[in-house]
Amino acid sequence: MSVIPDTPKTLLKQIAERGDLDDAKWFEFDRLYRPVIRFFMRQKFFSLVSDYDDIVQDVMVRLVRELRSKKYDASRARFRTYLYAIVYNMAVDYLRERKAAEGVTLEKIDWLRRETPTGYEVMERQWRESCYEAARKHVLDHMPLPNGYREIYLDVEKGDKPSEIAALRGVTPALVRQVKHRVTEMIREYMKLLE
Repeated sequence: MSVIPDTPKTLLKQIAERGDLDDAKWFEFDRLYRPVIRFFMRQKFFSLVSDYDDIVQDVMVRLVRELRSKKYDASRARFRTYLYAIVYNMAVDYLRERKAAEGVTLEKIDWLRRETPTGYEVMERQWRESCYEAARKHVLDHMPLPNGYREIYLDVEKGDKPSEIAALRGVTPALVRQVKHRVTEMIREYMKLLE
């Protein structure tokens, strides 16, 4: 199996075709989007932390049903916008049904549904951050990186200077900059799959 999965458009098309949803395609789809949904839920709906798995599973089931019934129209919205809307609306519905959020009144939940465009921009940023976190985690935990790259990149993320990291790790500052560039590019490439 390749490290970088099929592009989502290809995968979406395969999942949308009736009878073409085999275990491998579902696993690939789930592997791509489940972490993004969980990161987003953690940012926007932290009070539902104990229900994340149930909500994510409900989102995945609904998403596959909607893809199969051709409700997603790529000419009207990007897939990430479509997925975001499903996740957001299901979480709000979950809050409504279970009244799980302490101190969040039903009026506040209804207001969340009718947020202004500025509020939507904030949620769009949070969604992109969720995509970044999922991509970062995938690259650092699952992709084959040369020896020492992961540790060097984590040092870079902490804000250490290249010269300090180089001295600590026994490498050159040029290698530290190269690691930062390469790993950042890998994260960007993986984010493109999610977006």
